[in-house]
Amino acid sequence: MNNLLYHSAPAVTRDLSERLVELIRNLRPDDASRLQRMLAVDEHHRPQMVLTGQYSSGKSTLIEALTDGKYQVPRGSAVTTDRVEVFNWDGMVDLVDTPGVQAGRPEHDERAEEALRSADLVLFTVTVDLFDDRLVEHLRHVTEDLRKAPQLLVVLTKCRSLRAAEGVREAEVREALGSFADQVPWVECDAKTYLEALEVDPSRAARRIAASRMDKVTDAINRIARARGDLASFRVALQRVALVAGEALAALTDDPDEEAVLTVLARQRSALTTRRGLLDSALERQATEFRTACIRAAEHLADTVESIQESPNRDWSRVDAASVTLNDELSSANQRLLDGVRAVLASQLADLTSEVREIEASPYARQLLALDVQGDIETQNIPVDPGLARQPGRKQPRVPAWGPKSIEHLKAFQKVWGAGEGIKKSAGSAGHKIVYKAGKVVDIKFKPYQAVRWANNIGKVAKIGGAVLPVALEAYAVVKEERQEVHAAKEKMRRRNALVGRVLAQCDDISSKTLIQVRLELDDEFGKALRAIDEVNRSVRDARAFRTDLDRKISAIQIEAQSMLDQLGAPALEA
Repeated sequence: MNNLLYHSAPAVTRDLSERLVELIRNLRPDDASRLQRMLAVDEHHRPQMVLTGQYSSGKSTLIEALTDGKYQVPRGSAVTTDRVEVFNWDGMVDLVDTPGVQAGRPEHDERAEEALRSADLVLFTVTVDLFDDRLVEHLRHVTEDLRKAPQLLVVLTKCRSLRAAEGVREAEVREALGSFADQVPWVECDAKTYLEALEVDPSRAARRIAASRMDKVTDAINRIARARGDLASFRVALQRVALVAGEALAALTDDPDEEAVLTVLARQRSALTTRRGLLDSALERQATEFRTACIRAAEHLADTVESIQESPNRDWSRVDAASVTLNDELSSANQRLLDGVRAVLASQLADLTSEVREIEASPYARQLLALDVQGDIETQNIPVDPGLARQPGRKQPRVPAWGPKSIEHLKAFQKVWGAGEGIKKSAGSAGHKIVYKAGKVVDIKFKPYQAVRWANNIGKVAKIGGAVLPVALEAYAVVKEERQEVHAAKEKMRRRNALVGRVLAQCDDISSKTLIQVRLELDDEFGKALRAIDEVNRSVRDARAFRTDLDRKISAIQIEAQSMLDQLGAPALEA
């Protein structure tokens, strides 16, 4: 019942690929071999969804609900999970159940820590009784020390067991998250209610499923995955399925004009989808470089603060200069991100233009355009009759019913994607519009005053030895016991991670919003082009006099692939 795209998208891709492989085996051996090679899908990285929280917070029950009861995980009020359990969910995603933290068992915390560091997504479970001090400390550790805020979802479990006044739970979650309150989403659910619904009559299950709010959990996970670009690899594989299905349909026909139009449409789709995959990869590289530069800049400030503490005279005025340097480095990194995004768009879309030119110059495209010359010949609509066999002696019209639409599409595609004059010269091309629009909207910047405030706070707290950042250099000189020295080192690292984490929170917000805006522009223009291709494809299929069962099955696969691609679409920006 749950539609967790981390699982459903690769599962649908695998199912469609396997079905399509079986169908294309019925084609001519050379076509079948070529299409099977095109369909080869690389083994995808299995995302790791790690569940963490106190013992008896509902982690195991949540895993059962996410998988519709597939895994039976031991549960109880005591500490029931004493090791990291990895559930390989159909080979699509790893669900990782970790030992409950803060249960008085240090070995549990260590195992959970190791799993958290490698997590692609973290579900932080907490019951509706909400946070105590130790759980808040663990949450801050995940967000600040492990820097998992962009991959984190706080899940309030057992929501039907205790009611709360409106706004109370939100206020507690925000207080626990601290500076990450606006970055980390949270949801309420009752996984046990969902599992109970799976065991009752379907007519009575709907109300329980709605009451469980599990759909809110999966929706939130899907939003995080979209915003982070984690679903991009699934799009590429699904587009490949749709492409191969189109090529297979072209191979099925024995009409040369029909083969020409289907081949051109398949090549157009291939050019668009391959380029979109390259764009996503290149944009992610820009975001990674931006994040690395921001970490480096924040580390420089932390180094300065620590060097001041280690200095005999402790000249805290150096913090002001270090803050200016931090702001300069962050601004430079920000500008490099914006320039890099624009450069990626311009370069990749210019390459797409070259591909469109090659399609335009192909023999198949010229064959289609030649139909335009015969436009004065009367076209005839061919009745659709699945049971009608092609008559060997029957003469096909020179210009088929789908001819005018396909010719119009071919000319429009060449014009819209700048095939005639190139993106730089063709102001009306889709590529030019994308670069222009992205250049106008991609302009999110750091707020310099925040970096200065953080740096100054670090200096002030360190000077007065406050409770937030309590460790000073003297601790190393006077404390001889190993345990205290280790504690001092941990506090020093926590202070550093807190600073870097706050810089990264804004960095990730900037890169996420930037890439969402760019992807929205890409989805708009690429989506219109793909829909136009599909429309011409339908007109060709609907006009065919001979439609085999094989044809219908391959067409169905193409439609199902497009349906899942629609679900993977980029999210709208939140106000």
